[in-house]
Amino acid sequence: MVQVYIVFFKISVFMLLGFILNKTRVIDMRAEKTLIEILLKAVLPFSIIASSQYTFTGEALAGILAVGIMGAVYYAVSLFVIRLILSHTKIQEADSRIMTTCMVFANTGFIGFPLMESLYGDYGLLLAAIFNLVYNMFFYTYGAHLLSRQPHFKISEMFTSTVSIASVLALILFAVPWRMPVFIHETISLVGDMTVPLAMMIMGSMLAGISPGKVFADPKQYAVSFVRLLLLPALVMLAVWGVSHLMPLSHEVKCVTVLMCALPCGSMNVMYSEKYNTAPEFCARTVALSMVFMMATLLLWTGVTNTVF
Repeated sequence: MVQVYIVFFKISVFMLLGFILNKTRVIDMRAEKTLIEILLKAVLPFSIIASSQYTFTGEALAGILAVGIMGAVYYAVSLFVIRLILSHTKIQEADSRIMTTCMVFANTGFIGFPLMESLYGDYGLLLAAIFNLVYNMFFYTYGAHLLSRQPHFKISEMFTSTVSIASVLALILFAVPWRMPVFIHETISLVGDMTVPLAMMIMGSMLAGISPGKVFADPKQYAVSFVRLLLLPALVMLAVWGVSHLMPLSHEVKCVTVLMCALPCGSMNVMYSEKYNTAPEFCARTVALSMVFMMATLLLWTGVTNTVF
């Protein structure tokens, strides 16, 4: 448990640094977007590939398969149930679609990757990469369909991002018996080590730009944060606990599966809502509110999962 608090202390320091740099105008909106591009297209892929050098064992492979299957079940069931429930409310259709995607699709890459690596090392990051592949399969099909309000699925986007390519490559490198020479692995890891500080500095900068008056005004946003940050992780934890009584699951597999479902609303929701003009302001406020609450809820779930599992 002490390690958990140490990790969150480091994360808090990096976020505070990003917050201060934004308020002192060292990081403006343009710089923030540039840093995000560097993170997603260079640093994160290197970090994921570095995780592929985790020692191959039958147990590790079984854990990867378990995370993939549980992730697929999570997305399929949660999308169906939440969409069904919201369809019977009086919420406007555009807001209903945003609420569905924000409740289900979390920030698995931007926050999930560095957090899982900090808590569970290379194996945790590898498991997170597998979970994110499942995320891509559902977001770029049904998620994109909801936000675009069109019947077309952009399946090509499932595996064309640098993070997805790196995830597939990492899985292949993990499965083959060959391992990189030490100097190559150390070089790749050195780039990947920037993931946590860079991601959290960007997050702190993003939080600095939030207008409290607008973020805390809409009750629907609180409902999304409750489901995204508390209800769904609780249900997933119960499901994982039940599955662990039917088949052996490692500590890392159980914790990563729950925590990847306990992250704040994903930034891709905002990007696609703006792209297709589907309640973009409501989406941005909803994602921002979940980011505000995430430090408390993530600390809660990290402590609970490490205690229970």
